[in-house]
Amino acid sequence: MFSRYPRLARSIATRCSSRFQSSSSSSSSSSTTKYFSKSSTVGGYLSALRWKAANALTSHLPDDERNLLLEKLSSKEHTTGDGINSDVVSSHSKVDKNEDEDDNSITKYQPSIDEAIAAAKLREAEKFEQKWELEKEELTAKAEVAARSRIESDIEIQKRQIAFEAWKRDLEVEKNESIGNTTTTEQQTQEMEILLGEHPILGKCISELGYKRIHLASLKNLATIPVWEKQRIFRLARTKKMATDKMKTLHLGLPGIIGIFENIDGSLNIVDGQHRVGMLKVLETKVTSDDFDFDNILVEVYPALKDEHEETHAKDLFLEVNKAEPVKLVDLPGVGNASDKKIINEVADRLQDSFPEMFSDSQRCRAPHLNIDNLRDALFQSNIIRKHGHKTSKAVEDWILEQNDLLEVKYQVEENRELVKETALKKAEQFRFYLGLESYWLYE
Repeated sequence: MFSRYPRLARSIATRCSSRFQSSSSSSSSSSTTKYFSKSSTVGGYLSALRWKAANALTSHLPDDERNLLLEKLSSKEHTTGDGINSDVVSSHSKVDKNEDEDDNSITKYQPSIDEAIAAAKLREAEKFEQKWELEKEELTAKAEVAARSRIESDIEIQKRQIAFEAWKRDLEVEKNESIGNTTTTEQQTQEMEILLGEHPILGKCISELGYKRIHLASLKNLATIPVWEKQRIFRLARTKKMATDKMKTLHLGLPGIIGIFENIDGSLNIVDGQHRVGMLKVLETKVTSDDFDFDNILVEVYPALKDEHEETHAKDLFLEVNKAEPVKLVDLPGVGNASDKKIINEVADRLQDSFPEMFSDSQRCRAPHLNIDNLRDALFQSNIIRKHGHKTSKAVEDWILEQNDLLEVKYQVEENRELVKETALKKAEQFRFYLGLESYWLYE
């Protein structure tokens, strides 16, 4: 899949890396080129677009300023470890630890909502040759806009962070030079707010509660914020269904609040509400600003605690927010092996691609249908990877298809046919997909 993207990604990456090399270290350039040359996913394609945007947006800056910004954008390395799910729940999963050692925050595929939507549409169109030929220019243009908007936001945040760090250094110098300095913390905060102004992405802070801030942000800016890397899978189909339902109750506004985690370096991640933001992006094309205020979305921002590891704080926040929601076990950070989850995500995606008529968006779907998230969770909880010693997603997929063949034989026997509804069996036979008729095959 995505056979069209590697050549385009490599082409973009080659052009960008040659430009970047003139104003940044050769090691950064070569590692980027290496990453794209082995990329064969839509994630790699969008990563290449990010580099293209980063180079274009900083090309007018003095070398020192440009280098500093690009260094900031590419300084945050992946962290992957046993017991921590490095791809949790992203069908846009990152590559294995062995493959992402040279990856950075621009090239790693941790999508913003805009990028996730663009990726889903590219993936959908790629399945159908005619659809792809008709829409490829529009879809690739939208993907480029999404990547550019993402980088524009990242640059604005890092500019603000650079100014903040300079202010702190100046403040420290003033303290050392003036023993009798009586400036209060409140005065210092006011000085900082005057210097930095409104947050470039989140807008004006309307309430400061210490452990969190409340902002009114625009949908345009929210959609450029990347989803936290251990979030549940972003499903475009789910956002479309939510938008259809919301069309009937626009007068009720947007329930809940979008939760954002702010890292020490100022970067932002959505930890709660990714599908609500996606829903708003769908609604944006269907309703007017008179029906819904897309410029004032309520957002709560949780800054990273200085005395706690960012990853731990973000994970604790995600778990706290989702205690009352039906989060799948496979989607909980810190539960299970990251490589196993990556395999499960890949297998579930391929099965859905192969048998689209047999998958439902609803988690309460009826036989013979499957829901992709229910399937992922069932594969995880049944422990089939370790139980059968599978090492690759291809091995797991082959095993599952073998179970499907066995079920086909099973339901040719009359007494077994009586165990399921006739309509369910007819559809299973029509598409030769029997896995949704029962779950016993998971425990064979």
